[in-house]
Amino acid sequence: MRVGICGGGLGGLSAAIGLASLGFDVEVFEKSPTLRATGAGLNLWPNAGRALYGLGLRAQYDAISVKLDRYLGYSSDGTPLFNNDTSNWPETYGAPSVGVYRLALSTMLADAFGRDKIKFGHEVQSIEDKGDKAVCHFTNGASYEGDVIIGADGIYSVIREKLIGGVNFRPNDHHAFRWRAVIDLKDVDVDPAAQTGFYTSGGWLSVIPIGNGKAYWFGSVSGAKSLDDFIAFFSTWTNTHIPRTLRITPRDTIVESPLFDVDGVPYKWTHGRVTLLGDAAHPMMPDMAQGASQTFIDALALRDACAKTKDIDQALHDYEAERRPAANYVVKCSQRGSFLGRNNVSPVAVRYVQEIETQAA
Repeated sequence: MRVGICGGGLGGLSAAIGLASLGFDVEVFEKSPTLRATGAGLNLWPNAGRALYGLGLRAQYDAISVKLDRYLGYSSDGTPLFNNDTSNWPETYGAPSVGVYRLALSTMLADAFGRDKIKFGHEVQSIEDKGDKAVCHFTNGASYEGDVIIGADGIYSVIREKLIGGVNFRPNDHHAFRWRAVIDLKDVDVDPAAQTGFYTSGGWLSVIPIGNGKAYWFGSVSGAKSLDDFIAFFSTWTNTHIPRTLRITPRDTIVESPLFDVDGVPYKWTHGRVTLLGDAAHPMMPDMAQGASQTFIDALALRDACAKTKDIDQALHDYEAERRPAANYVVKCSQRGSFLGRNNVSPVAVRYVQEIETQAA
């Protein structure tokens, strides 16, 4: 079985690992010249850990991630708002909630799959389903024909666009941008085993440890249209670490990401021998921190579906039937915004238990 995966991000690489473990001939095509690591850091939840463990990556994943024992919340003047204990989650949910450096995670996956099987500099131009085969054409003139092609090419997926005409994006109702960066953990006055967040109805900023002495901060401000607006919003929060943290973070390391919500989600992932996975299948807002987690669950579900039958068409059908409703449910959860936002949602660790684990999503 020849499988081509378009996209060498977290989803593409984890799917490649799973399918290669079944003896499939798998190749990964990535448009970037090197491993993608956009986003700097990640909070990954127990459902992501269970999926990665299921793909045989327990030791590698545990080695690069930092277990989060608590989720702490404070107001802008430092008054405690919540303290959610997550230290028993490995026993309760089968894996911890963790912080991880995105490049370390990408590197782990690339090494587990085999870097020699990743073809960099291959950007998708078009896709063809031929019934019992599929062909992908790249902008560099190369083509690939396989029994299956998986579109794992991200939130602005070219393969999704070619298959179903894309999806409609609109500005997010809560925040227009998210800013984030990585700094030294020792320079931030936060608990090294916790996600520590500071919140008001107008904006928030959180920090998590991500290993190797590093911390990842990320935040949003309603109405902020620039980094200067974002930094200015926190200038009076002098009872917190935030003004100093923003001051010592080199500006050229701060990542600015526009936040676009999706009107509707792809109503169909699989078209003949082509299917979607990860952000290409279910683009979602980051407020539930479930984008990467759902991607790893996709990869495991696809591996398991292919392991259960030699009929690849049935396997792709089963994969989509299992994952599309569950992932679309999480997309809807992610659209409700963040703690102290307009929808009055609970802290994210509480929401994870109530909205994600109860659905086994």
